Amino acid sequence: MNWARFRVLPALIGVAALLASPRIVAPQELPAAQATKILFSDVLDLPARIDEPKLVRNDGRLVLSCAVANRSSEQLLGLRLILLVVESSGKVRSRITWNEVAGLPGYSIKSFEFHPVIKGELDSTDRLFLAIDEVIGRDTIWRVVEAEKALRAYTRGLPGVNPVVRTVANKFDGRGRIDEPRFY
Repeated sequence: MNWARFRVLPALIGVAALLASPRIVAPQELPAAQATKILFSDVLDLPARIDEPKLVRNDGRLVLSCAVANRSSEQLLGLRLILLVVESSGKVRSRITWNEVAGLPGYSIKSFEFHPVIKGELDSTDRLFLAIDEVIGRDTIWRVVEAEKALRAYTRGLPGVNPVVRTVANKFDGRGRIDEPRFY
């Protein structure tokens, strides 16, 4: 009997186990980009919800990375967002509002990178709060009444402030083929 074969077999199994095991990443190999968590204030009457929003630096610019869920059967075309930067003392340092194209079929979820224009540097103690001000669908526009007021209440720990959502027919984007919503 050839015993050399049986001495090599355990060594081969050990090498295979090392190659198949997950790789442990040393701290110096972690990516340099740090993500800043953003708290999202959800309005249940809106057809859109934002999941896992975070602010990351991408090519020197701040990018809001998130997933958007469409809770309606209507195709969504875009969003108007509000981002509040709150200092550790509770004072709102800046308010950013902007529009984003967000094409999303009914009852679906998709990842997006949005591009808010944030002036100045963010402190490590700053807290970021996000809300949707308006959702543009192919046939309907949903608008939150006093969205900023509700978001400011949320920053103070008063999440029970439920804003009113008004809807109007979208007379501009519903007919014909359109790739991007028109923001006025």
